[in-house]
Order: sequence, then C-alpha cells, then structure tokens
Amino acid sequence: MRTIIFALALAAATQAAPKQSDVDRIFAGFNTHTPGCAVGVAHHGKTVLQSGYGMADLERSIPITADTIFESGSVAKQFTAMTLLLLEKQGKLSLDDPLRKYLPELPDYGQKLTIRHVLSHLSGLREWRLVATFSGTPEGTYVLDNRDLLRLASMQRALNYDPGAAYSYTNTGFNILTIVVERVSGKSFEDYTRENIFEPLHMAHTRWRSDFRAIVPNRALSYEPKGDGWINDTPIENIIGAGGMLSTVGDWLLWNENFSTARVGGPEVVKAQQTPATLANGRAISYAKGLVVDTFDGLREVQHGGSTGGYRTWIARYPGKEVSIAVMCNAANADPMRLGRETARLWTGVTPAPKPAPFAVDPPELQKLTGMYRKTRDNTAVEVLIKDGKLTLDGRMELTPTGSAKFTAGNAEIVFDRAGFREIGPDGDTVFERVEPAHPTAADLAAYAGKYESPETGAPLTVDAKGGQLTIAIGSNTPIPLRPTYRDAFMMPRGGTSIRFLRDPSGYVTTLSAGDDRAWDLRFARIH
Repeated sequence: MRTIIFALALAAATQAAPKQSDVDRIFAGFNTHTPGCAVGVAHHGKTVLQSGYGMADLERSIPITADTIFESGSVAKQFTAMTLLLLEKQGKLSLDDPLRKYLPELPDYGQKLTIRHVLSHLSGLREWRLVATFSGTPEGTYVLDNRDLLRLASMQRALNYDPGAAYSYTNTGFNILTIVVERVSGKSFEDYTRENIFEPLHMAHTRWRSDFRAIVPNRALSYEPKGDGWINDTPIENIIGAGGMLSTVGDWLLWNENFSTARVGGPEVVKAQQTPATLANGRAISYAKGLVVDTFDGLREVQHGGSTGGYRTWIARYPGKEVSIAVMCNAANADPMRLGRETARLWTGVTPAPKPAPFAVDPPELQKLTGMYRKTRDNTAVEVLIKDGKLTLDGRMELTPTGSAKFTAGNAEIVFDRAGFREIGPDGDTVFERVEPAHPTAADLAAYAGKYESPETGAPLTVDAKGGQLTIAIGSNTPIPLRPTYRDAFMMPRGGTSIRFLRDPSGYVTTLSAGDDRAWDLRFARIH
C-alpha cells in the first residue's frame, strides 16, 4: 500500500511540474524582430523560473534576458507606500497626518487630506498630466521632476472630491510623497529606499530613474507599434515614486517574498500594506496601499500593473498557493497581466472557470440601449454601439449580457436603466446619463470662441471657430480640433479629455471645464 501511495504522489508531482516549454508557448508572440518580456516565477519561496523573450534593443539586436532591466510604471507605488509605512513604524510620521503638515505648499482645501488617503487613491488630488497639459507643458515635451509636480499640485484650488468620498487613481500623490519622505527622513528618496528596502532584500539591480540621461547597463529600451514596425517610446522625465523604478524580474520576486517573510517592515507593516481601504461611506474597495487585493481563479490575488512609455509590467502573488509572478515588457501592446496569469496557472494548478452560457438578449432590446452617455463626474462622453451583433462601449469594449439590462465589462458590472447606466466596479460606482448627440452649426460654435484663463494652470486657452470646426489652443501651442458630443460639450482627439462650456442664466458662455477620468473639473473663466 505504501508503495502505491508513493507512486501516485510521484505521478501527481511529475504531472503538475510545469516545464520551460509551457512558459515558452505563452510568450511565443515575441521574437528577434520584436520587443518582448521577461518573466520570473517563485514557488514556495524559491525562484523556479526566469526567462526572457524578444529584444531589449531592436537597433543593436540585444535580446531580453532574465537580467534585463525594465522600467516599472505604477508597480513602483507599492515601494513608495512601504517607505511611508516604515517611517510611521519609526515614529517619524502618522499615515493619518494631514499632507499639508509636510507639504505646506499645498492649499487648504477645507477638508483633512491625509497620507493614508493618498496611499489608496482616495485623496481627490488631480492627476498631474491633465494639469500639465493645460499649463502648456504636456508630458514628453519638457523634462519634469517631482518638484515640478508639487508646484502644479500647489496651484490647484480644488480637489476632484472630498478626501475619502471616492476612489480615483492619481499619480500626483505618490509622486509628491517622495518629498515627504525626504523632509521627514533627512535623506534623499533614493537613499532611503536603497538603505531600508533594496539592500536588506538584496535587490541589487533596483534603482530609481531620477535622471533619465543616466547610463543604466542592461536596460531595455521601450517601443510602441507603428505601421509594420516599431518606434521608440522611452520616458524622458525625472519623475519617480508613482513610477520610475528600474528593476528586474528577479529583484521583484525578492520583494514579493518579503510579504511572506516580513524581513522589511515586520508582520504588522506587511499586513497593513495589504489591507484594502474603505470609503467614507463604509464601502470596502480592492485597492490597499500601492496594491490591489482581489480574487482571480477563485484564489486571493495581490497584484499591481504598470504602464509608462512603451513599458508594460505586472507583479502578483497567490498566497494560498505560495506562487509569485513578475512580468516586465518593453512593448506598448503587450499584456503582462494576461501573460502573468496564464503563467501563474502552471504553478497554481487552477484552470479557468468555464464561462457561463451567454444570456440571450433580443437585438431590438440591445438597440434600445445604444446611444451617447455622459460620465457625470468628468463630463466625458461614451457611445454605446452595436458591433458584430454585440453591445460595445465606443466599439472597443464588449459588453457581455448577464441579464435583460445587465452586462459585464472587464471586472465591472454595467446596469442600464431609463436614465443611463451605472458601472459598478471593485473600487466604487460610476454614473453615466443618457444625452442627445449634438450637431452644432457654425453659429453655435461661434458662441464658444474666446479666451479663457485659470490661476490653476497659468496658460491661457484660445477657443476658435472657423470653417465649421471648433479648436482649442493651449498657450502658444498648435490648435487642437474638438469633436462635438452632446450640447455644449466636446472631446479632444487623444487622451479622453472632455471640454464642456457652462453658461450663465442669460445663456452666455462664461466658463470652460476640462476633465478626464483622473482630473474631473478643471475650470477656466472666459475673459473675452
């Protein structure tokens, strides 16, 4: 009997052991003519696989290896969050301290905005990218650093919402937290993280991209597809904290293991970092402190992705299976989450749950749901369309029916009613109201023409109407055409930014509001 049990156990272990070829098949889309990815896997606390696919440098034909250095994107946020948790443990600050205690440059918003709010994207701080764009210094045209972002944040006289009332992902807070670390610790952010995180965990290949011009041996360039080829898309900025980390998959596996060993921080800090936040109304969300805590394949998953320039990254742990995954890519069209989850299944042993049978909705019922909708919080417009017989958002995101007026899209539920629809996600709800598409005449467009200013940006806006086309010029930059959506509203061609004009009781246009998913209502007063 003992022999039979041993044989069965050996057979099961042999059958379950993933092979290099299994992972190779997942990453087979990358080759010597494309950028690619590195992947690392740890199981039961030991690294069991590290591989590279595709090219780190297409011009010099340098392949990606397990030791190739990539830029992190937002995966860096969990490291920045750890620095604040460590400083709290050292008694140098409290996460419940007002942010202005350490950054008095910020205005008093009349609400207590804390470090804790920032670490879970509950702060209401506007995303710096939209503010920089409307300040005439858009990302990629000027070399910005964290102090530039603090200056931009200090010019803002309003938040997206009262701190704690909602969730809205924003990089601004994590970037300016690096300055808090420096003022509290007396060290540079780079030195503090190296001494307190990287060196104790033996992350020898990890540093911050605080000077984009610095020579970093073994670093992959990043690319985005264009036509039949590729163009360079490597960030040119000195912004760190929310992103800007340079590392390898091997170093990230060492970091992930710290959530089991708690060598850095100790058990209480590690637990605190993985505890999801709660909104002011008592609703728990999936975002913790620089980490997303949810379930996938029925397993607890602790993960975060990153995107900057052409870099795409993802890191995850499945504590119940003691599996850790890191994926780093230098292709803007790569999907590291999908690649990582498929790789993780080789070690977790979990197979995807079968998709439920699709709920049948009659085409006429789908047709009733089509039309234009306004996201109430930032005024952006989305069109619900039928494409290939399926309901979609803007023809890109498919809505899978689960009921007569209920659908899923990604990890969110979409519920329609007469007024519009509600997007119910793991971090809160978003409301869309049905609106009538606008077809403004030349006379209608002329009513918006003029100059607009805001003390929150410093760059004037010039709105012009010529030849049946409305344009907006930020500062002295080239005018940008605006696409009409609903009454008094337009969309800019890139970035999902809305431009909405507000009127006084007499109907005269007095105000311009710019908004997107991360900066909801940036207002400009008409001056003539």
